[in-house]
Amino acid sequence: MPLPTCGQLAPTLTHKAGRRWAFLPSADATSPSLGTLTIVQSKRDTISYGVALEEGQVLFLKLTDGEVYGVTLDRAGRPAKCSCPGYCFKKTCKHCDCTKELLADGVLDAAPAHAA
Repeated sequence: MPLPTCGQLAPTLTHKAGRRWAFLPSADATSPSLGTLTIVQSKRDTISYGVALEEGQVLFLKLTDGEVYGVTLDRAGRPAKCSCPGYCFKKTCKHCDCTKELLADGVLDAAPAHAA
């Protein structure tokens, strides 16, 4: 059984105490989902996503309502932009932050992708 990976995200203006994440890899090697990512930003702000990697994007499928956000990777495989509403306003978001962490920790293996 795959072991979970977890880490910290930098604090934001909204979440000054810092944020945490945990990734549990999928036990089914044939599943398109790489696993489940849970992001904890506060006691009342915890959300889980199914995570998949597809054609230069890291896809986050909200497990509560099925909404999907895509983090587009640049040619070097770094997060360039996200399709979530928060990114439109702040030019950063928890999805991009988590993608950076998942790539840095080796949880995601993103080959260079199309230009963003």
